[in-house]
Amino acid sequence: MAAIRDGAFEDSMARHGIVAGALLDLGCGTGSASQPLMRAGHRIVGVDISLGLLRHARARCGDEGCAFVKTDGHALPIADAAMDAAVIYVVLSYLTDDAAALALLRAARAALKPGAPLVMIEQARRRRRLCEDGLKIHRTIAQWNSLLEQAGFALGRCTVLRHGRFPTTPLVRLGLLPQRSWALLARLEARVARWTGVFGWDYAEVRFEAKA
Repeated sequence: MAAIRDGAFEDSMARHGIVAGALLDLGCGTGSASQPLMRAGHRIVGVDISLGLLRHARARCGDEGCAFVKTDGHALPIADAAMDAAVIYVVLSYLTDDAAALALLRAARAALKPGAPLVMIEQARRRRRLCEDGLKIHRTIAQWNSLLEQAGFALGRCTVLRHGRFPTTPLVRLGLLPQRSWALLARLEARVARWTGVFGWDYAEVRFEAKA
């Protein structure tokens, strides 16, 4: 799943012509997405609400070409128009209040240079649904796009990357399929997702591209 995420971010950065850019990783967590972006030559500012996760991110990524900063979740400690691009991976799905998600997207837009891309991977369903005992929300693709537009972004490409309960990962984990088959299975999973869109009975991870 991380490989699908990293490939999606790398593909988007290349398509938007972002080379060795200053990137905002919003809700960076342990830096698992920051590290491959750094290896691709980008400089990273990772922000997160958890100091413990930020310590893991710093231990993983080091001190060269990156900075990891604690935020209260309401504002970003970044100058306006300072960043060449921003990435988000399943962060706003944990903001069940639309107003809170919108405020954070507006803060991300303010931190981006005019015309800079935001690449956001979030979980979507055909119908809006609360999950994980109300701690998480699956919005529809239309609702995610609406939040982006309200935050001042121009909408771009939207791609279904993978289905949440596609059987390949569990089969590999249970040993019913060999681990060496994962690369092929991941490509198959991504192709099925592009063909089918969001299933009515499952959530999907969807990549949204937008410009500030």
